[in-house]
Amino acid sequence: MTADNGRRSVTEDQDMNEEPAVESPASADAPAWEDPRRVLARHGLTPRRSFSQNFLISESAVARIAAAVAPAPGERVLELGPGLGTLTGALLRAGADVVAIERDRAMIAVLAAELPTARLRVIEGDAAEVDYAAMAAELGTPRLAVAGNLPYAITGGILRNLTAARAHVSRAVVMVQREVRDRMLAEPGTSDYGALTVFIQAAFAVTPVVNVPPGAFFPAPKVSSAVVRLVPHAVPRAEETPALRTLVRAIFDARRKTLRNALGRVFGQERADAALTALALDPQLRGETLSVEQMAALAAALA
Repeated sequence: MTADNGRRSVTEDQDMNEEPAVESPASADAPAWEDPRRVLARHGLTPRRSFSQNFLISESAVARIAAAVAPAPGERVLELGPGLGTLTGALLRAGADVVAIERDRAMIAVLAAELPTARLRVIEGDAAEVDYAAMAAELGTPRLAVAGNLPYAITGGILRNLTAARAHVSRAVVMVQREVRDRMLAEPGTSDYGALTVFIQAAFAVTPVVNVPPGAFFPAPKVSSAVVRLVPHAVPRAEETPALRTLVRAIFDARRKTLRNALGRVFGQERADAALTALALDPQLRGETLSVEQMAALAAALA
């Protein structure tokens, strides 16, 4: 069942054992799928732990990511961390023009050798530090489609950057750890509901795409993964203000405390009581049961 805010329950997620999405056929500048392990071997490379490299070797998962991006012919797609170009090739075959952000120079050399096409532009840089506003302006588009198998070590930074730049993003399809996906989709009052949930759901409608097991990667990570699709709300459910950040930190740093006590510790008891009274909120509630909109209203009252 799809909720009013655009989220779906985790149980609606598609699994890897379902029929794979159908890819567009190979073209002269976008060769057909090839197992990334063969590409690594051809270039005499091995995965680098320092870059959190776990290469996606499931053709089905790659096809599902490209299908979830669903680029229009000639649409510019910004890919974060393309690595060997496995997803890059799928996006090119789907008709996209790709701008890829990659910091590993060995991978940049592989991309140049394997995908020598004018429809791919590779920029050496950190995927967590992309200036989406500047990139959109440079590419002549108001909003960017974004895709990527996110390096888990910098997932938090990438998601924070995406959230701050939501006005310049049309949609983002990204691979994250499955526990991160669960937090992005969590409901108020659940153990997964936290600061990440609030800020992601304030900015985006979050839809699960597919679960990806460790065996779909080389080398296999110790955690399961999942793909999500993020689409900015036409009107954000909440603006990420300093007051909201302080409120969220106060609530989730004191999960077991009542709302009155959690807020009193940070804002002072008199100020906390006045805000709760103004919004007719039960002071004995636990803060983690509040919706995104309730938190935004409470932050505004406290401010």
